[in-house]
Amino acid sequence: MPTQTITEHKRCICVEFGDTNNNKFWEYTIYSDGTATSNWGRVGRSPSPRSSTPAKAHKKWAEKTNPNNRPDKRYTEVKAVDTGASSGSSRGASIKNAELQDTARKQIKFKNPVVQKLVDFLVKVNAHQIMKQSGGKITYDASSAQFKTPLGVIDPSQVSDARDLLVDISDFVRNNDFGNRRFANTLNKYLRLIPHDVGMTKITPELIFPNTQTVLAENDLLDGLDSAFIDITTKPKKGKKKTTKKKTAPKVFDVQLEIVTDKKIISDVKHKYQSTRKSMHTSNNLSVQTVYAVTIGHMKKAFDGKGKSMDNVWQLWHGTKASNLLSIMKGGLIIPSSGAGHVTGRMYGDGVYFSDISTKALNYATNFWGSGGATDRTFMFLADVAMGNYHIAKSSWSGYPKSGSDSTWAKGRDKGGQHSGVINDEMIVYNLNQCNLVYLVEFVPRSQYRS
Repeated sequence: MPTQTITEHKRCICVEFGDTNNNKFWEYTIYSDGTATSNWGRVGRSPSPRSSTPAKAHKKWAEKTNPNNRPDKRYTEVKAVDTGASSGSSRGASIKNAELQDTARKQIKFKNPVVQKLVDFLVKVNAHQIMKQSGGKITYDASSAQFKTPLGVIDPSQVSDARDLLVDISDFVRNNDFGNRRFANTLNKYLRLIPHDVGMTKITPELIFPNTQTVLAENDLLDGLDSAFIDITTKPKKGKKKTTKKKTAPKVFDVQLEIVTDKKIISDVKHKYQSTRKSMHTSNNLSVQTVYAVTIGHMKKAFDGKGKSMDNVWQLWHGTKASNLLSIMKGGLIIPSSGAGHVTGRMYGDGVYFSDISTKALNYATNFWGSGGATDRTFMFLADVAMGNYHIAKSSWSGYPKSGSDSTWAKGRDKGGQHSGVINDEMIVYNLNQCNLVYLVEFVPRSQYRS
């Protein structure tokens, strides 16, 4: 029997905990031969699809998603992007996606095979870290290089909406306000956007988000879904006829990455690291192993157009988790809102934070700050940062950036004179055109260091 093509597929979800404790989905699939199936059950379960017809499927869909339904019967469409046949389907229809690893290999420009191995590692560690942080709530499909919730890879707009809800969830968790009905309503909305398999256990806010660490892990889950959109952008459009001409994937990476062999540059980077390392930081046991020259096209262009001509261009450190590196190479640095679910507190406003103290920044590449960044390989960026007319901070938490200033310099206590209350220096810029990543530096424990 020839394989049939899926011509229409929709999923919806009903989440309402309390007396009903609902966490269930309903979906239908219509095939090119005019037949249809429907499927339903608890999120995360995949019972066998039942035979249906297109007319019955459309009628049932209208009933399920009727906005006038009472809350425990109210279904919301899940805008998931399929990477294969629908849940439980045996019809074998599938959509081929370009793999993230293949895309990265082709579009990140490099010459050295060692760099290729680094690129492969960054793809894998991204997947591993997301699965680890999400506690198994999100899975990684190696065949399509995508992250998936129990109901598929979620539409980008849903992830954006979910981030806003996660900000509110973070506030409830931080205040231990688990009994607040608004928390329950917010969690209901969140689980409709980002389906979770919570088994048959009764759903409660405290069960899913017992502490701030679970909020951080959930934000990593959303980051994983964001990275999955790399693949979605390369998916062939339905209805297009096959041609012999090979199509190129949309441009995802505009990056050049090469190993630095210039001994002077390597020496300067090592000196810059060693001269500012501090024994108080847990990352102090790490040493520079490899220096990579990195050029992210749009970042460099923006910096050359604005930041490069400003006063006080300093070379500063920026630490981040290894699992974030691929996303940074794709989109550059970002300025997350201070209310974002993964930001536990931004003392000097919404900006990009750097430091001239190497090990302070490097701590952000480990799990020191509770963000789960530790892997068997540790990295940190060295960036050109245009401070321009900087403001020396006297206090924290409000009023930043200061009017008339281009940046903020929070001086550490060890610098003497006026300081800002922080132990080590922090430099913050509020426009992305004021920073450009120049080197990616890899570190290893001193016991593993090789000269």
